[in-house]
Amino acid sequence: MSLSIYVRQSDGGKSMRKEIWSLLGVAMLVSTGVATSENKPVMVEENVENLSPDEMVKQRVQISREKLSRSAHEDQTVLKIYDLFAAEVMQAFIKGKSLSQQEVDQIFDALDFAAEKHKLQTRKNKAKTPYISHPIGVAYNVMHYGEVKDADIIMGALLHDTVQDTETTLDELTKIFNSQVSSYVRELTMDKSLAQVEKKRAEVIKAADRSIGAAQIELADKLYNVTDLLNNPPDGWTQSRIDGYYQWVQSVIDRLPPANEKLKGATEIVINEYWTKTGDKKSKK
Repeated sequence: MSLSIYVRQSDGGKSMRKEIWSLLGVAMLVSTGVATSENKPVMVEENVENLSPDEMVKQRVQISREKLSRSAHEDQTVLKIYDLFAAEVMQAFIKGKSLSQQEVDQIFDALDFAAEKHKLQTRKNKAKTPYISHPIGVAYNVMHYGEVKDADIIMGALLHDTVQDTETTLDELTKIFNSQVSSYVRELTMDKSLAQVEKKRAEVIKAADRSIGAAQIELADKLYNVTDLLNNPPDGWTQSRIDGYYQWVQSVIDRLPPANEKLKGATEIVINEYWTKTGDKKSKK
């Protein structure tokens, strides 16, 4: 199975179509003991002790996909983003050997947790895409554009909005995952009592104090949002409001500590593409 994404290049913000042959395609079609259908649950291999580590990871990926499909009502945008992300994880485990089997399990535990917590929420775009598309997309950005293979940062990306936008607590994240993951989420959680304008101002101020891990998640988050806003602006957003959002994002990423130049560069390419598209020559700061 092939999956297509658009990879933004530095040559004037143009896009190039790139085919990704996902390892997931192989897993879905031929992995031993795993069967899927739109109406049937995943069948799990009973004799798991006979599976190789690669087969066990493929099986775990498929189980999480089936769970996500149900909770996201088989939304194809969500599943495509999941497939891209899962392919990154599998390549890091099978080819790069940069993630252990235990870390892969923890990453998909975090994804399952986030999907359950966000299952009633949607994005602000016209399609009202299930919200879980965002944290999975942020985790994908961390791995694909940022080339990050640190499991705690990947889990932090998947969970970064759970405390901000659901009833999840930091203590809960510490107990289920670990203190480093909850620390990243804490850094990225704004005071819920603040008005939206104050939250945005606080995010600019606090950007300079981010840890390297949290800064990378923040960059991946902003990359996802500016790309989504470029392609799928919410109903009712005027150009003035969208302009303000891009200016605010530029202010945030400019104040972040040096953390990941590839992620920052990818984000700035999209920001510049927006200003080119609108023909706006004003300052982006």
